[in-house]
Amino acid sequence: MLRADRVAALPAPTSWKSVDERLPDDSTLVLIALNDDDVWTGYRDGDIWRYVDAMPIRQERVTHWMHLPAHPGAA
Repeated sequence: MLRADRVAALPAPTSWKSVDERLPDDSTLVLIALNDDDVWTGYRDGDIWRYVDAMPIRQERVTHWMHLPAHPGAA
């Protein structure tokens, strides 16, 4: 589970990042955009993308990612 103190420490979301240009740190929960226009929460586990429930995602499906916004009370 992502703790509130870790969410507050995340950088503010600015824009979607292409997975071809940059990847998030392992185990960092992020928004992920898939090649079928769906958006989910997920994270990287080594070389594997996973949904928040730990189910694997085929590598080629993830096209972009973005940090989650901070909690409204964190500002």
